[in-house]
Amino acid sequence: MTGKFYGIGVGPGDPGLLTLRAADLLKTAAVICIPRSAADNESTALKAAGAFIGESAAIIEVPTPMTRDKDVLEAEWRRGAEKIAAHLAAGCNVAFITIGDAMLFSTYTYLLKHVRALLPAVEVESVPGVTSFAAAAAHLNLPLAEGPEKLAVVPAVDDPEALRPLLAAFDSIVLMKVAGKYDAIVALLAELGLRDKAVYVSRLGYPDQFVTRDLDSLVGKKRDYLSLILVKKGGL
Repeated sequence: MTGKFYGIGVGPGDPGLLTLRAADLLKTAAVICIPRSAADNESTALKAAGAFIGESAAIIEVPTPMTRDKDVLEAEWRRGAEKIAAHLAAGCNVAFITIGDAMLFSTYTYLLKHVRALLPAVEVESVPGVTSFAAAAAHLNLPLAEGPEKLAVVPAVDDPEALRPLLAAFDSIVLMKVAGKYDAIVALLAELGLRDKAVYVSRLGYPDQFVTRDLDSLVGKKRDYLSLILVKKGGL
């Protein structure tokens, strides 16, 4: 009998933000798969969920290389899915844990496609998690959107100029994955008169979490991968 595959969002990093459903499943899953990039000393998802994982669970790492090469990524997702499918086929329930929400910018969604290709009849449950930007807004007591306001959530990993029409069209904008293009993003916000209506949040929920409204202070400096910028035209 094939096991059940779970994709579990474990929130932004604070173990206290895991859902009850996530905690219950982590206690009972026979196999826990964790994403791990070569740059990680320890999986960020495992840090958030580790205290809830059952003592008898097998922990399996699924490589998630920090690259945008589609061929490399597809090969790793396929290998990861093959590992997962083997355990499922043996009758084990398998949970893949992912930082934030399972269905938003998550490696889980790519693995799920490959697992379903290998095991079309597999039973799947995706468990939502608290997103980093929802946690950041709550930490700041800052409503992301009210009434008719429009909200955009954008991965800012390509040309920051592509953000210009979005910054014009939306009342609130969440800029995800800002580390690589940070300086250009800040320059664009300054040009549009939005620099003082933005806040930078990094590693929320971790001991070294960092929040600042002085975006200029980080220009030219190294930023953490787990960082975002919230922009609210109505003011912070």
